[in-house]
Amino acid sequence: MIILDQPYVSPELAAYAANRQEPVLDNEMARACAAELEAQGGPALNIVSEDRFAALLREGQDSKDAAPPRLYTCSENSLAWVTDHCAPPLARAIEKLKNKALTRELLRPLDQDYYYRRLDFAQMQALPFDELRTPCILKPAVGFFSLGVYRINNADDWQAAKAAIAEESSRWSEQYPQSVVDGDDWLLEEYIEGDEFAVDVYFDQNGRAVICNILHHEFASADDVSDRLYYTSASIIRDRLEEFENWFNRVNAILGLRNFPTHVELRRSDSGRILPIEFNPLRFAGWCSTDVSLFAWGFHSYGCFLEGTRPCWEEALKGKEGRLYTFMALNKPANCPPVRDFDYEALCRRFAKVLRMRKNDYSRYGLFGFLYTETPENQREELDYIASSDLMEFASF
Repeated sequence: MIILDQPYVSPELAAYAANRQEPVLDNEMARACAAELEAQGGPALNIVSEDRFAALLREGQDSKDAAPPRLYTCSENSLAWVTDHCAPPLARAIEKLKNKALTRELLRPLDQDYYYRRLDFAQMQALPFDELRTPCILKPAVGFFSLGVYRINNADDWQAAKAAIAEESSRWSEQYPQSVVDGDDWLLEEYIEGDEFAVDVYFDQNGRAVICNILHHEFASADDVSDRLYYTSASIIRDRLEEFENWFNRVNAILGLRNFPTHVELRRSDSGRILPIEFNPLRFAGWCSTDVSLFAWGFHSYGCFLEGTRPCWEEALKGKEGRLYTFMALNKPANCPPVRDFDYEALCRRFAKVLRMRKNDYSRYGLFGFLYTETPENQREELDYIASSDLMEFASF
């Protein structure tokens, strides 16, 4: 079962849903995807009514021991609909992960020393700097795509973050529903030292973790909190697969999830301490950027989940040594003036091998699109460039 929703559905996901004839919820985005597939002469989507989809979602859920049906959503915009129409166990599972503060409360037994504090908007705005433990991170307890995320090192950072949030919160509410970004529920937490990773993982019908991709999240500096650059490689998979699956199995011994996909951002310290940044329920990497698994390894990450299979990493990694497979969120800089045009071709010429260039409606959202590349590990200069670029050299005003 698949829900296609705003802000974006990739051609790869739409084609997969049609070829598999997965039940797809009837909504505006699904109908738009169906029309596009029809215009291309492709197979039709198996679109089902809201009532029928809700019935499928609740099917077999009379028993408390029943695992939920496999449901994949490409966007957190769908979570409110799912919660309103699913059986209570699935709604509770979504809530465990979507609210970062609740997730931290549940997972406290894994790391008793971890510091965090939950605040509403008024409490956050009134909190004096001398009550903070710095460095720390301020973020929405219910958030998405690094919106409202700030690293706080000193009093100036704290005042600037609060001022920016007061100014920007109304814009977030225009772009995303409250179930995706909640501007009145905030989390203040310790800054986690170490390497950051993004993991697409699902818990199977028995609750065991199955990892479908691991990406390193690289930053331009210690103060950078953007979603600009992620990459995966054969060495990353080999080095972290077993360790991360073991950690996710410890996590799920507490959460008790089954037939459940999630995109997880986490940090691993040099000593091996692993702490979660966020769990994103019922989806993998946002804006369909999880398709990097297809471009890199040759399989659909959501296909593994929906078909209940485990990636054959031995086969997938053959011949991939020495290469980095990236996706880059081409986000606008802060206070970017209205852009008249963006030169995607000039940007692509900065890279040795472009796998995909996905353009976006940058007049509506805060990014120009997503870029996927294959980069030799010994030619990282192009990645160092994109990590720190504000992209304004490609914009016309």
